[in-house]
Amino acid sequence: MPFEDDLYQELARLRRGRGLQEPRPAERLGPLLRRLCGVAPADSDGVARRRVEAVLSELAADLPDDLRIAAELSLALGDRPASRLTQRTEDLARELRCSGRTARRRMDEAAHLLARAALTHPGPEEDDTDPGSGWRVREFTGLLRLDTATPELYETRTVQAERALDGLTIRLDLPPRPDSEGPALPLMIDALYGVTLAEVDSGPDGRNYRLAIALPRTLKPDERLEFCLHYRVPPGQPIRDHCAIVPLDPCDQGRIRVRFDPSDPPAQVWRLAAVTPRQMDRATLMPGPDRLDPDGAGEVGVSFRGLRQGHGYGVAWRR
Repeated sequence: MPFEDDLYQELARLRRGRGLQEPRPAERLGPLLRRLCGVAPADSDGVARRRVEAVLSELAADLPDDLRIAAELSLALGDRPASRLTQRTEDLARELRCSGRTARRRMDEAAHLLARAALTHPGPEEDDTDPGSGWRVREFTGLLRLDTATPELYETRTVQAERALDGLTIRLDLPPRPDSEGPALPLMIDALYGVTLAEVDSGPDGRNYRLAIALPRTLKPDERLEFCLHYRVPPGQPIRDHCAIVPLDPCDQGRIRVRFDPSDPPAQVWRLAAVTPRQMDRATLMPGPDRLDPDGAGEVGVSFRGLRQGHGYGVAWRR
């Protein structure tokens, strides 16, 4: 298969030296990697590196643990120190408790599997993300409070521009409970700091919110901004028993915390991780194997890295 073989060769070349951490990464990419990751010749080092890392990390996420680690070390993905390939191979050998020769074979095997997985990976033109977004979420933190008069959600984002940026679009869904009917009551939404709300569109059923966010200044490429949004559910509006991030733009790190009402604790709580849209209803209604226990403050918290776009991450519970 020419594509798979050629892409493997491009990955093998990319891992030389300090891998993706080498200067001018866009110039070191082959044509298949550039097209797969949506990297343009004019992209800055930071933009090119983040786009490649996001795609390769997503492809590696479904590999067995030893091969995922081999892929990450071989290409210098993530937050590990930017050492040369020989040092990264030694690091892998120590981590897997194997010989250097076996570590190199694991790196080769991981590269072959990444190339094969790329056969079914949507290119940038086919992706579900907003083609005009031009930004990524470096860190997302969500706090859902169920110990208040009505549920309240705080969302804090640190975003990084990939081009000059004047505004953002944020989406929030309020899925109906199985026993509820009719349109939802309108949420009360505030921008607590960092940005202002330019427009709020709740859709025909009042459940699918689209927020147009005005930035305090034009962000330059690679510039970061932190902001916080606050949502309050009106009295009498039921919500589903889960809280999840479903990133539509690249998201590096996410955290969800739920604070339960001590007078109304849940019977079961479980973690949601990389749940596809098709699986979401079942995953939020049927307790999963990754159970959570609220602490003394009635809280549970979960963290995720390298979130896959269009997949759900968070917490679900049953009364």
